[in-house]
Amino acid sequence: MSKLPISGDPALQGIDELLQRAHKLYTKALQGDPSDLDFAIAHHRGALGVISNLSSDGYSELLGDLANALVVRFQQQGSRADLACAMECHLAGLALRPIGHPMRVITLVDFATALLIRFKEDGTLNDIHLAIDNFAAALSLCPFEHPARCALIMKYASALLSRFECCGDAEDAERAIEQYQMVVDLSSPHERPAPLNKLSNALQSRFQQFHELNDLELSIQHSSAALHLLPIYHPDRLQTLRTLAGGLFERFRQKGDTVDLETARRYYQAVLDLCSQEHPCHALALNNLADVLLARFKHQGDPFDLDLAIGHYRTACIHSEGQPDQGLHLDHLGRAQLLQFRQCGDMADLHRAIENHTLALELHPLGHQRRPATMAALASCLDARFEQQGELADLKTALNCYNDALALFSQDHPRRPIILNNIASGLEMYFRQYKDLNELNRCITYYREALELYPATHVDRPVTLTGLACALLSRFELLGDEFDLDQASLHCVVALDARPLGHPARPVCLLTMARICRSRFLPWDDPKKLDGVFEHLRAAKDACQPGHSLLLDIHAELSMIYFLRYLLFQHSMDLKEALGYHELSMAFGSGGIWVAFRASLYWVQSAEMFRHASAVDAYRTALRLLDRCVTVAKAPELRQELTKRHAELMLDAFSAAIRHRQPDLAVEMLEQGRLLLWTQVALHRSILDDLRSCGEQGVRLADDFEQLNHQLERGWRRQSGRESPHHHRDLQKQRDAVIAQIRRLDGFSYFLMHPSFADIQRAAIDGPVIVVNASHHFCNAIIIFTTGQPTLVPLPKVTLADVARLAASFHDIVRYSGDPDPGRDRERRLIDLLTELWDLVVSPVVDRLLPHTPKGSRIWWCPTGKFTALPLHAAGLYQSIELNLSQLYISSYTPTLSSLIKSRRIKSSTTSRRSSFTPFLTNFLKGRKGKSSMPSTPVLASSTFAAICSNERTEDIDMLRKVLPPTCTMTRITGANATHEHVIRAIREQPWIHFASKAEPNFDHPFKSHFPLHDKPISMLEIAQTLSEVERPPEFAFLSVSHGSSGTEGHETMHFPHALHMAGFQSVVGTMWAVDEEVTRRIASAFYHSVVVESRGVVNCANAAKALSQALKMVEEGIPLEQRISFVHVGA
Repeated sequence: MSKLPISGDPALQGIDELLQRAHKLYTKALQGDPSDLDFAIAHHRGALGVISNLSSDGYSELLGDLANALVVRFQQQGSRADLACAMECHLAGLALRPIGHPMRVITLVDFATALLIRFKEDGTLNDIHLAIDNFAAALSLCPFEHPARCALIMKYASALLSRFECCGDAEDAERAIEQYQMVVDLSSPHERPAPLNKLSNALQSRFQQFHELNDLELSIQHSSAALHLLPIYHPDRLQTLRTLAGGLFERFRQKGDTVDLETARRYYQAVLDLCSQEHPCHALALNNLADVLLARFKHQGDPFDLDLAIGHYRTACIHSEGQPDQGLHLDHLGRAQLLQFRQCGDMADLHRAIENHTLALELHPLGHQRRPATMAALASCLDARFEQQGELADLKTALNCYNDALALFSQDHPRRPIILNNIASGLEMYFRQYKDLNELNRCITYYREALELYPATHVDRPVTLTGLACALLSRFELLGDEFDLDQASLHCVVALDARPLGHPARPVCLLTMARICRSRFLPWDDPKKLDGVFEHLRAAKDACQPGHSLLLDIHAELSMIYFLRYLLFQHSMDLKEALGYHELSMAFGSGGIWVAFRASLYWVQSAEMFRHASAVDAYRTALRLLDRCVTVAKAPELRQELTKRHAELMLDAFSAAIRHRQPDLAVEMLEQGRLLLWTQVALHRSILDDLRSCGEQGVRLADDFEQLNHQLERGWRRQSGRESPHHHRDLQKQRDAVIAQIRRLDGFSYFLMHPSFADIQRAAIDGPVIVVNASHHFCNAIIIFTTGQPTLVPLPKVTLADVARLAASFHDIVRYSGDPDPGRDRERRLIDLLTELWDLVVSPVVDRLLPHTPKGSRIWWCPTGKFTALPLHAAGLYQSIELNLSQLYISSYTPTLSSLIKSRRIKSSTTSRRSSFTPFLTNFLKGRKGKSSMPSTPVLASSTFAAICSNERTEDIDMLRKVLPPTCTMTRITGANATHEHVIRAIREQPWIHFASKAEPNFDHPFKSHFPLHDKPISMLEIAQTLSEVERPPEFAFLSVSHGSSGTEGHETMHFPHALHMAGFQSVVGTMWAVDEEVTRRIASAFYHSVVVESRGVVNCANAAKALSQALKMVEEGIPLEQRISFVHVGA
């Protein structure tokens, strides 16, 4: 800033004095007093406001002085208004100094400098482009011999380097390095340190993008030379130390020399010692030192380094609050917290990391140069949370972040392949969980694009090659295309060549190569081909330190190969090795469960292929591990997906046990699988949810179980074996002790185990239970009587394809059920189907029942798979001799045997606590939205019962009032009073519930099926959650509802009555498909009349099945067959 010459006009003398004072204040401000700067700016603005006859040269100089002062204040205080005003002043000054003006070069340089500062603040690309153009224009106006030319070249090079770091254009880096080298060559020894340091920085930046080690070595040489030229107390020593430390630190990361790491740490510590807390570089010095400490922690494993690094990052965030670099420090803190989470398993660390990256993202808006890096860091944290909790939303958000970051990089940007690789990895993770082929195809595409962009010598290229090989192998396993397998092999060979002996990533390549070779092997191939697989696996095993996470996968793969060789040669030693490695694959607890489960599926596949007797053990192991996988998966969506994907496993396990003459084990495994299927798919609950509903002790045990699982999983994920194997064994013992405590709780004796047949057999105490199963191998039924072994009923005339055909035909017939005139053709087709069902399935079962079970007895059906879509209870010969099942036995259904046992146990306790005239509740749920007229005081009390109907049609209520005995109290809740809150209360408090509204099924997600109410719907999941908290669940529900017909696309059809029974109702009567409202009313009236008659005036749900049977016979005349047989009884 210069003193402005003012003319001799006395009127301007005061202004001259004002400007001189402003000049002095500005000079003092640069020496450290910010208040002087405020006065200087105020004086300049005052002068500009009163000067009118000043020359354009003088006015432009005054504008330039004010702009420079505003830029300085912005750098000190961060006010963007100052920076915006400075830009306006510079633009006005340029207009007053057109091309050819001798002072234009000064304004160009000042304007370009301000643009460069603003670019570093908010990353707007247009600013850096304009800054470079203005510096270049100024340089063209500056004579070669001018003493300020070198300083101008340095600014120009700095702008080029900034654009290179943002956009990745190699030409910008080359030009910047050339400019810095030119200044070094033109400088005297005492002037050389500054340009040497800048040159060193430029070489480091180019190395970061292109990984040419020569650039890194040159950078270290130049910064070291600069440091030797500087006196100890020179002000430039700080920046030079920082540059040299950065080069040494990077060389450590490339070569692993701990001398470089320690030297870098000492230099960064020296930088921090030179920076007071008020120094503008203090936060950056803390950040740099923390980076080195973090690296030392990763290398040496001292947790003190990690804690110290996080402390420095946190302090840097505090000191940089409101400053341009705050987002950078937040990102680094987030990365350290992610690492701490991976080490210690505390979810709070992960949540804090996500929070810090989210805050950084807010500080890096669209257009900011750091935004892509921040988005990628946030995506990494979300990936980690997805791995831990399985929340699909986290993975999708992570992929969106990666994609958004990708969109900000040009096609030739050096970081583009890194982001592509991350996206591909996330898609591969998604495929592993949800088996979506489209996502796997996208994954392969991204890997291939990344591979094309990486230079042949890039250090990350082998990672992409291995990832692509794994993805291609997965697609081969899914589709069987040999071309994918060939490509996977080629990519893996190239990756293996780039991973010499001793390289930490070599075991991954060897394991992948072993899997590829194993996939090539066919049963009729030369067994010697397995030798190559063993060779790769043993090499991978030898390359891993004890405790390495990859050992679980290697052990699982060795188990598969030894078992395969055992099947070929029947050598007992191979089987022993297979079983031994299978146990080792689970050595670290929950982390190994997923690996062991995949190995057990391969065992199942191989045993079935060779028809080996170990298939039963394989299935038993696979189901046990599936149960554990579902239990440790925290996300309900993931638990449901796992269960649905492996639903056929339980059916095939049942079939295998039957084939190998173990019917009791067949029932045990099937029951274990069906409990998983119904609790996860229909009710969206895990066994830990049930455990937590058992009070404080249940909550504590569930939390302890999850925490120990996570600690064991963390041990599995560790990349080295620094933690003692004894530590893992101690954790396993602790978890086993928690499991033992859980099994001592009522209802949890088979936690993570399949129930014993002796306990399952209690389901048949009131009548035989018939399990009907269809698998890929054959179809059969098993009858469980109250004593003795289960009775096998072969069904040789029917196959899985037949069952699927019958289910589809039946669905087509009842799709239009509810039509008052079904037509003769549809009824004929229905009778034909019921006849075929009798011949193929039900008649053989009845033949086995008749010698042991008197006619008129109750029986229970437990169908599985596609059998669930068929009306087994209605099978019969309707045309000639009129023989059908309903004339022989009273049929009920049960989704699982355990639910039937549980409902009987509850029934016995509720029977003992109720008087002979048990109160009766009728809840009519007809939810139509409208304005509420509900009074503020509650309308339900524990001694009253409610009929809920949201409209004014009361025919059903009136009918019930006429049929029920006077002792049954019924309170009407109608219209706007049929709210979610009141229905929940009724379900909690009342023993009998009658649903009479339109139900909305959801066959893809049965737990989302719901009853519409006045204010909001009540879902099956909410009903299940409510009943899990009730000490004495309701006895009975009648579903007098209309709903859509059952779906046929899924593996198993989950009907409304079955789901309501699983939710907690002991006994349920309802329809399997839609029925006409008048028909429903007639059957409901007949049913309740029969209940009262059968119970001799006592309302007793134990007679519900018999009452339904009698009611259907009473209304047989005038009601179409398809409508009558829709009504079923489920439960006790």
